[in-house]
Amino acid sequence: MKILIVEDARPIREGLGKILAKLGPSYEVVGMAADGVEGLSMIEEYTPDLVIMDIQMPDMDGLTMLAKAREKKVECRFVILTAYSDFNYAQKAIELGVDNYLLKPIKIPELKRALKQVEESIAKTLNPASVYTRSYIFRGALTGNLTVDEALEQVSVSQYGLHADEPIGLFIVWLGEFYPVCLPAAVMILDGLGEADGSFQSYLAEMEEEQALVLCIYHMKDVEGTEAYLRQTIVPMLTSNLDSRAVYGWGVSDGLPFVRERVRLIAEDMEWNLLYENPVLITHSLVEEIVTVPLRLAPELEQKARYAVAHKNSGELKTCFQALVSACTAPPHNPKEIKDVCLRFCFTVLNAAREYGLPAENVSVQALSGSMARASSWKVLNGILENFQEQLFVETEEYEESTSDLVKKAQAMIQEYFNQGITLEEIARRLYVTEEYLSSQIKKETGQTFTEIIRQSRIGEIKKLLLESDLKLNQIAAMTGYSDPKYMSKVFRDEVGMSPAEYRKMKI
Repeated sequence: MKILIVEDARPIREGLGKILAKLGPSYEVVGMAADGVEGLSMIEEYTPDLVIMDIQMPDMDGLTMLAKAREKKVECRFVILTAYSDFNYAQKAIELGVDNYLLKPIKIPELKRALKQVEESIAKTLNPASVYTRSYIFRGALTGNLTVDEALEQVSVSQYGLHADEPIGLFIVWLGEFYPVCLPAAVMILDGLGEADGSFQSYLAEMEEEQALVLCIYHMKDVEGTEAYLRQTIVPMLTSNLDSRAVYGWGVSDGLPFVRERVRLIAEDMEWNLLYENPVLITHSLVEEIVTVPLRLAPELEQKARYAVAHKNSGELKTCFQALVSACTAPPHNPKEIKDVCLRFCFTVLNAAREYGLPAENVSVQALSGSMARASSWKVLNGILENFQEQLFVETEEYEESTSDLVKKAQAMIQEYFNQGITLEEIARRLYVTEEYLSSQIKKETGQTFTEIIRQSRIGEIKKLLLESDLKLNQIAAMTGYSDPKYMSKVFRDEVGMSPAEYRKMKI
């Protein structure tokens, strides 16, 4: 796909060009323009498939350029990238037929989705049948972006025997923060499920942003039998292989147009997994049968927690949190009420810490609240409560010891996920501290920045793969978190003083 970038800010213009080059070889940047006048000239000269453009530019603004291109009947797509979220800009852009409207600073996942939509739109125009793959159909249904029209129905029926109103079973496996670790094992179990005995057909969608897998099941010979098979065979198998880290949900939509809404309803029900010691298959019928009682903490529990904080007694505070968990786990309580009570208890302790001079400013309230809201298992919720205590309740010598534990956890995460592009922001969120605080503690205790540690981890793994395998450089790059093997080689030379090829010759 030929892409033209029209952006007056040079760093953004050139940075976007580099990002597009890394996203895939099919994205060819044919030109870069600094204003609308230059951009319009390049549009006529290069006839790009897509123009990514800013709005506010000198000489000729983006929307004027777009209007003139439309007057000239130029056949290309437009995506606006701007810092202006004003409704009037958006309204005029829509009237001029833009394909997407992205706000700065751009997020890579949003850019990738916009590019994918443009590619599919172009392909659909050229050859509708080539667009309607199973991936296109089910991913579109899952995200709510699928338009069910006559063309889709015709291709879907002829190629897959799938009618738009056919019931679609949806088996959701939510992995949360364990997504990168558990994904390979889960995919191995779920991919192609049901096809061996012909009991149903399935498509497995990896939903990275939602940290979940969704198995879309169609052509079911027996809906109840499929549910029983998942509950009795697949859930226990996954639980065993994933160390009880996943949460499972099941439901059936009335057809492709209703998949997105059904997924939302299933996800809402899945938090009821908090009521079970071991993971189970959560269904709406199971939830409807649950009878809950109001959750009330003993009035003196919060008072004891405040006393523990005031007297810097970490052991007593731990006992208070254990009492909190015991109160929440029996008898059955509404999961939203459980999480609300746990969060309010944490805020009580946090306020007490601020009052008595403990390092409360290092706890990220936003990360704590967000993680608590997403929790659907006690394995996750207990981890949140334990991390909260570790990051909060220490001072002076004890405080230094806790920050060392914090950095050790951060280093462990770096070693586990450095080849998957993990960021400082993600690690800070998982440890429930602010990004600034974690960065300063890593630098203080290790003498290195987060970026330096990531780079060293990658270089170490590259060295190992060069000496212990015959993998090609592009394979090694992919395995160590580099999208471009040439850039990997440059970084390696800068760090080691020789090229990867020269280093490999040291292999005995």
